[in-house]
Formats: sequence, structure tokens, C-alpha cells
Amino acid sequence: MTTTSGPTATLIRSTLNDAMFPSTGSKNSVSVTYTGGIFGGNTTFTKVNANSSWYFPLPFDTVLGIYGKGGYLTSNDEKDVPVYERYIVGGMSTLRGQRDIGPRDPVTGDILGGLTWMGFTGELILPLIRDAGMKWVLFYDTANAWESGYHLDDLRQTAGVGIRWYSPIGPLRLEYGFVLDRKENESAGRFEFTLGMAF
Repeated sequence: MTTTSGPTATLIRSTLNDAMFPSTGSKNSVSVTYTGGIFGGNTTFTKVNANSSWYFPLPFDTVLGIYGKGGYLTSNDEKDVPVYERYIVGGMSTLRGQRDIGPRDPVTGDILGGLTWMGFTGELILPLIRDAGMKWVLFYDTANAWESGYHLDDLRQTAGVGIRWYSPIGPLRLEYGFVLDRKENESAGRFEFTLGMAF
């Protein structure tokens, strides 16, 4: 049985003008997790994650959003970092339209995840039904995970469209990502759905 125990420290700075639908400002954060050693458990690693989001107002209530994310993970002893702690790219917050992107077992093809990852996103957020708190979005995502290093020439790419609604039960997102660099046995795209707006 694998157990993980340790603290996470996070530093956040935000100048956003709105928590749900910002139109100006930025939000930047860095977090560091350390496990094992005096904190117990039988896994020991250090994980560093960084996020940066920037919003720029454009004419006709349109907003340009630019986001960058990345992470670094290393073992603190001779053991491998557990697969469930590794970086696997795909889904609403990294690469919409894709799933399980990252290093794989060369024999079985099973996803193993990476020790590093990086991703970037550009969005145009436009009003759809103002009184109902609905907007629509055009987006471009690029991201990947690796066993080591950061390889800008090896970023996967998707693009798509979606709807965001500040509903009575909370903010909802329904978006579809098209795979721009589709490989053999990959789907052409997929729907993504989540409750919440944060990147």
C-alpha cells in the first residue's frame, strides 16, 4: 500500500477585477509540496506547480485571456514517484479535447505520466446572453508532459468552442476541443464539462 504525507505551501497574487468573469488583471500562483521524511508515508517527493492567468479587455465586451501553467516533480530518494502523482495532460484545465497525454510504458502502452509538464492557452470570451450571465468562448490549448525537461517542439495542440454560464447552481462550462495534431487511434475531439470557472 502506498501512502503519501506532507505539507503544501502556496503563494498567490491576484489583481482580477472579478472572480468569475474577469475582464482585466492577472492571477499568479506558485505551490510547493514536500512529502516523506519527518512527515511520514512511504513516498517522498517534491512537486512544484506554477500558474499564470492574464486578462485583457477588448471592444464589444470581449475579453482576451492568456494562461500559462507548468510543473516539476522529483523523487527525494531512490524510489520512483507514484504514477498517481505524475503529470498527465488532458481535460478542461490543460488540453481540452484530449485525454491521457504524456509518457507511456513502451511495452504495454499504459500511461505513466511525466515528471515535468507545461501548457499554454489563449481564449476569446464573448457575451452570449448578458442578462442570463452566459458567455461563449473560442480557445486554443497547447500542452504536454515529459519524463524530464521542457520541450516546446513537442507540445500537443487543440482548439475549440464552448459556453460558460453563471447558473443558479454555480458557474458551468461546456466546451468541445478539436485535436489539431491528431495521431493514429486518437479521437478527433471530445466534449468537456465542469462546474467552476478557474483556470
